Amino acid sequence: MGNTVVVLNFNDGTHNFDLPLVQSISDPQPGMKATVIKGNRADGAICIPGGKEAAEIKVRGILFDADGYIDLTTAISNMRSNVTTDPATLTLKHWNGTWVTDWAFSVRRINEINFPDSEDMRTGAQPYEITFLVISY
Repeated sequence: MGNTVVVLNFNDGTHNFDLPLVQSISDPQPGMKATVIKGNRADGAICIPGGKEAAEIKVRGILFDADGYIDLTTAISNMRSNVTTDPATLTLKHWNGTWVTDWAFSVRRINEINFPDSEDMRTGAQPYEITFLVISY
């Protein structure tokens, strides 16, 4: 694929933050929100179509800093202060001579940013996981 650069950007209007070294993204898969009423005396059911079901986007990545603990701890603090719970636009884009947007969703972070235990005591790399709720398509 060559020198493709992929960026996942979080922008809440105040904070503009490129999520570093993203390893996986669960693209939102909206489902139908339907009401099903099943009869208890006869065969069949009634299905009342609804709108779209809420979807989540889970982002997993790695914060990396070769300079050690202090710089990695600063990167963690920087992520915590810039990836807020305010409504924001989450944009996936790639470089193809120009930036091409793959998708953009209005989202809200719904959990604390998870920094699981790291094998190297936060001296080189720290995994992270962020969960966003898609609030509009």
